[in-house]
Amino acid sequence: MKKLVYIIPLLLFFGCEDVVDIDVPSTEPKLVIDASFNVYTTESPVRTDGFVKLSLTTNYFDTEDNPVTTADVFIVDLSSGTVYPFSSNGNAGYYQASSNNFTPEFNKTYQLNVVYNNNTYIAETTLIPSVAIDNVEQGDATLFDEDDTELIVSFTDNANRDDFYLFDLDFGEFLTTSDEFFQGETFKFSYFYDDLSSGKEVVIKLNGVDEQFYNYMDLILAQSGESSGGPFQTTPATIRGNIINTTNEDDYALGYFNLSETYEYKITIN
Repeated sequence: MKKLVYIIPLLLFFGCEDVVDIDVPSTEPKLVIDASFNVYTTESPVRTDGFVKLSLTTNYFDTEDNPVTTADVFIVDLSSGTVYPFSSNGNAGYYQASSNNFTPEFNKTYQLNVVYNNNTYIAETTLIPSVAIDNVEQGDATLFDEDDTELIVSFTDNANRDDFYLFDLDFGEFLTTSDEFFQGETFKFSYFYDDLSSGKEVVIKLNGVDEQFYNYMDLILAQSGESSGGPFQTTPATIRGNIINTTNEDDYALGYFNLSETYEYKITIN
């Protein structure tokens, strides 16, 4: 399902293309660590959604995933020393908290640890605040096609801090924005979907992120483009995140460890 963001005009250039065979050399696989968690702080009890996904990079034109299922994974609350173990839930490379008590809190630092193939990889982060979505309503405008569905999203930024946001617009589509031009103000934008039927539910999430993850996601989204499945379904080429190999710094891992306060808004299409 393709979506289009209506924020700035786009110029499309078309040209003739020749088919070229490219000889892409094989490279040594690198570990990819995707560890992103959404924390719904206003729910009671507080809900944390997320997982750690481990895989190995593949050659450029390979489409098969290469999951890692034999790593040791845990997260440490560096304030209290509490360790939260994670366990593999099958053969797809997903690791989930062994219990339901992993609930990140503000003003604490959390360290992700992944031990794999005699290497220890770590990353540290804190829970980044977000703001609530004020409203999502269905509009009647179109962008390129009369069958487009417009959703109008509005939220109010916090005037007391510099904020960076990651919108999860459902169906594997994401959008980054910052409050550089609307700090402390209400911001509204339209997003267009071209394959939504009446009765379809859309869940929009607003995640708070830090500037480093904001920049990282900008690069990931630019690289993945409109590929089906979203940015986390394709292996990033050489985009480094915040993962460090403490055993051998030259054998770095790709990916990111992120904790976001999240607000969501559900709407059913007319």
